[in-house]
Amino acid sequence: MPGSLSDEQLVSTLQHYLTVLQGHPDAETMMAEVLTEDFETGFVGGQVWKGIDGLREFLGQRDGFFDEKHTIDELLERGESGGDVEAHTRLHFFLRSWAAPSPVSQEYTGSCFHTWRVRDMDGQWRVAAQMVERFDDLNDNSERLFATPEEGLNR
Repeated sequence: MPGSLSDEQLVSTLQHYLTVLQGHPDAETMMAEVLTEDFETGFVGGQVWKGIDGLREFLGQRDGFFDEKHTIDELLERGESGGDVEAHTRLHFFLRSWAAPSPVSQEYTGSCFHTWRVRDMDGQWRVAAQMVERFDDLNDNSERLFATPEEGLNR
């Protein structure tokens, strides 16, 4: 029953997804550990990746990031959507990438607002969707990276 998930458990489920993502697993590992088969991610009104093939493409666009940290700062709202629990959050992110021949890595920072859906699957809460609503306080690198959400990441 979706109502049986406390706010603390909800945030813990979402943070677990982010922790797994930060470990740079393959799509199959992510699906097995924390996602639903119909998982979707992307940008509200922009690029959306769906299912295992979409997840592979999304993870491919993220290839090259390291030293990343995504921390949920606040659960803004929660409700129900078709039997799933829906949540709106604000999180802070830090990413780093490096490309030859640059002598330094690039840092990406900012805040991100998400809409999430989680679903109880055989007694385990799994993430069914992670959709970016909007960004705030982006540094210059993040501004460039997320400048065209209808196309995905500007890598």
